[in-house]
Amino acid sequence: MNSMIKTRREKQMAKGIFITGTDTGVGKTVIAAGIIRALKRKGINAGAMKPVETGCSPLAADAMFLREIAGMDEPVELIAPLRFSQPLAPMTASELEGKPFDIDAVLQAYAALTSKYEFLVVEGAGGLMVPLNSSPFFVADMIKTMHLPAVVVTRAGLGTINHTLLTVFHALREEITVRAVIINNSEPALNTIAEQTNPDVLKRLCPAPVVGPVPWSGTSLSEKAIDAVADSLSDEAMSLIFQP
Repeated sequence: MNSMIKTRREKQMAKGIFITGTDTGVGKTVIAAGIIRALKRKGINAGAMKPVETGCSPLAADAMFLREIAGMDEPVELIAPLRFSQPLAPMTASELEGKPFDIDAVLQAYAALTSKYEFLVVEGAGGLMVPLNSSPFFVADMIKTMHLPAVVVTRAGLGTINHTLLTVFHALREEITVRAVIINNSEPALNTIAEQTNPDVLKRLCPAPVVGPVPWSGTSLSEKAIDAVADSLSDEAMSLIFQP
């Protein structure tokens, strides 16, 4: 079962990857930045996008960090077109702040960025079933609307088997291509029996390629941390993620 699953949704014209996760706090931003750094090392003109960011008080910190790592000069308003102050699910933040979720703004920003960059690393908010509006329109729907394949970031510890398989199987039911699952140590490894055995179990059961674990890179988003993540992404892993 450990072969890459492709679906009708993936378009030949797709110029990027969508980074989603099994939960919040799994390290999507550091993995997205590490992928950008690894692509840059290969001479690929990679850009970044964070379509929706919450908890902007007042700055869109994740988007600005990815912008810096990618060496972009576009305004943060283009990289993160939808920004909300409340650190909540986008639907809730949108309703509380009276700012509607605007998928057209996301698609226009995406089109502008893909006209300049060879490949875009797009970081989502939370996981596939995070609501963006009450239609309902979820992160999974945004991925499909953008016609992007996905990379799923997950934890190594107890509970990750269920969370990861639920995420991947739901993505496939939604006809989202899952290029890879990246196991990331978003906290210092405790070397538990679960952490030791879960990667092998996921590689045996998951219907998409599983890479990692990526070692813990520290508590801060720093150049050193991103270099460490990029170093840990093998050529095989990057060949799954970047397919020109």
